[in-house]
Amino acid sequence: MIRYTSFWAATRNLAALFLLSLTLTGCFGGGTSEPTRYYTLAVENISAPKASGTFAGKSVAVKKFTIDPAYQRSNIVYRESAYDFMFYDLDLWASRPEHMITRVVTEYVEKSKLFESVIAAGGIMPDYELSGHVGAIEEVDEGSSQSAHLTIGLTFKNVQSSAILWEGKCDKSRSTTSREPRVTAEALSKLLGECLEESLKGISSIE
Repeated sequence: MIRYTSFWAATRNLAALFLLSLTLTGCFGGGTSEPTRYYTLAVENISAPKASGTFAGKSVAVKKFTIDPAYQRSNIVYRESAYDFMFYDLDLWASRPEHMITRVVTEYVEKSKLFESVIAAGGIMPDYELSGHVGAIEEVDEGSSQSAHLTIGLTFKNVQSSAILWEGKCDKSRSTTSREPRVTAEALSKLLGECLEESLKGISSIE
């Protein structure tokens, strides 16, 4: 009788372990997980200011942009109030925002043809230097409305004299149709394009 009872007790224990393993497999191994998605910034339409003779034959270096520590991450930030600060886990920037913006600004300045050449910062000494700081790059969700928000400051200086020739701050928002991160990335790209267009117009007016 003792062997018989032990056998069935062992059988029940094995069955319970088997069912538990199936349950754990279904919870952790058999389900489908959402993929991580990556987004980037891109400015397609570049409006070149009318260049005067001031920058003819001159070079400019675009210095790596700095960014507020709160946005120094690959996660896309979203806010639901002035007191909230959250970020997506699976929707990420392809690279950190300050790196993306530095790249886009460099491409924009180069294609604008305002200067003879755009060189890499840290290389040969340029005639001018363009630097910037990103204060905010985020999705804002307020009730039923959504928008993209970008704050960026730019400084343009003469490298030889270290004199600041122009500086400005651009703080813009743009309504979006959804909370889809791709829509936010597109809206932020348009805001960045507007900021750069205005900044280069200001720089081009320097006598």
